[in-house]
Amino acid sequence: MARRYERKTGQRQQSERELTIRAEFHEPPDLDKVCELLIRLALQQSGSCRSEDATRPKRPRATASTSS
Repeated sequence: MARRYERKTGQRQQSERELTIRAEFHEPPDLDKVCELLIRLALQQSGSCRSEDATRPKRPRATASTSS
């Protein structure tokens, strides 16, 4: 008695597959909001750099000795 082959996965053969393409339309980016975000990020980053500079101990500057 010959047994018939049964697929054990839910996958289809390539000949049985159907492909469809669906386009998705998105709103164009709001350039005002993007610019504002970039400015805020730049200001935030420059502010954190300044605060790091303020907490670092400063090296004494070399002074020019003037001998008369």
